[in-house]
Amino acid sequence: MKVPVLGCWLMVLLITACATKVEWTQAGKTEVDTERDYDECYAQITQRYGTNLESPHFTADLHQCMESRGYKRK
Repeated sequence: MKVPVLGCWLMVLLITACATKVEWTQAGKTEVDTERDYDECYAQITQRYGTNLESPHFTADLHQCMESRGYKRK
């Protein structure tokens, strides 16, 4: 019984590792600035869509918010 459970946890870990957050960059912005702006965009989009992270609109609007603040994806 322990082997299948361990296998499931390994799969969850691998899937989670592949689903990383997009990295953003903007000249003159520190990592703290970028994290703050990302968190503000995330909060704004979450108010609109809730926590439905699977929605393509959620991701597109989050990217649009960051781009409207002058960020580019790495």
